[in-house]
Amino acid sequence: MRSLLKSKKAQFFILSAFAIVSILYLVSRWIEPYTIIDTSEMVLNEELFVFNNIIEKIKKTVDISINCEEYKLNIDEYRNFVTDYASKKNLRLNFDRQIIEPCNDNILETKFNITLTSEKMILNKEFTYRKSS
Repeated sequence: MRSLLKSKKAQFFILSAFAIVSILYLVSRWIEPYTIIDTSEMVLNEELFVFNNIIEKIKKTVDISINCEEYKLNIDEYRNFVTDYASKKNLRLNFDRQIIEPCNDNILETKFNITLTSEKMILNKEFTYRKSS
């Protein structure tokens, strides 16, 4: 009689463990969609990508310019290009620059204030950049 009682306890233990594991699995599958973070919203917002790209290309424009005259022409041409591009994307770009005088061909130090405005956000960065050697 004792072994029959032990056998029934073992069966109850195994069935209980299986039931508990099954319930936990079902609850975790039910909750899972709420725990996944949706990052697609950031990918759809291209403002941050455009803004960071503008900053990166400003620095590259300064670096590739040979002298002050060429730099002024390059940066003005780039400002016109990105302003037109931003307006086509329904963004408003404020691109201010101030060349630190006297202009040195080897340094080309400039203060920039870049603001990109859209319906969703306003991005602003003010920085000073000098030509890297």
